[in-house]
Amino acid sequence: MSERLIMLDVPGVLYSSRSEARLGGIPDTGTLRDVRFFDPVALGFVRRLFGLAGARVVVSEAWRRGVPAAILQQLDLQVEGMTPDIPGGHAARIAAYFAHRPAPQAFAILTCDTASMQDPQYAHLLPHVVSVNPAEGLTPANFKEALDRLGVACPSTLCLDTQPDARVEARLERLRRLAKEAPARFEVGTAATPLLQAVPALALPARRTEKLLAHA
Repeated sequence: MSERLIMLDVPGVLYSSRSEARLGGIPDTGTLRDVRFFDPVALGFVRRLFGLAGARVVVSEAWRRGVPAAILQQLDLQVEGMTPDIPGGHAARIAAYFAHRPAPQAFAILTCDTASMQDPQYAHLLPHVVSVNPAEGLTPANFKEALDRLGVACPSTLCLDTQPDARVEARLERLRRLAKEAPARFEVGTAATPLLQAVPALALPARRTEKLLAHA
C-alpha cells in the first residue's frame, strides 16, 4: 500500500455545480462521453497531489460501479483501490476499507459528504477530512489543506501569500474616498476638477498626439 492515500469522493469534488454550468453537464451517462464533464481544474489539483506527495487514490465503489475502466484511465487518477459499497456514506465506506488494510500514517479524505463524517463512531477520521463545497468543487484552498493532511509542505510557487498588502489597501481606500467626493466637488465649466488634478497623467496622451500632428 502507498504511504500516502487520497480517499476520493468523486461527486461534488471532481465535478460540481460550477463545473456543470461551465461544461454543460455532469458525468452521469456511464459512457466515455462523461470524460469531458469532469472539472479539469479539480483533476489538475488531484494530479498535482500525486507529484508532490506521491499519493495514490482510493475511490468509492458506489461511484465506480457502472463507470467504464476506460474513464478512469482517461482521468489518470492513479487508483490504488476501491472502498466497499456499503450504506452509511463515505465515512462508513472508508472505515470498512481500513478494517481490512492498515491505514497509512498520512491520508486525506476529499469529500462533500460532511454529514456522515460527523457520526461519533468515525471521529478518528475527522483530522483527515478536507471538506469540499459541492457547488464549487475542489478549490486551491482545498488543495493546500489536502497537502497539509498528507504531511507535505505547499511550494511557495503554488501557495502564494493571500494576505492583503497594507499599502495597496491604503491607496484603494484613498481612491474610494475620491470617487465618493468627486460628484460633490465637481463644478461644470472649471478648467480642472479635483479628480482630474489627482490623476493628471490622463491628459498626457492627448498632448503627445497634438505634438505629433503639429510636426506631421
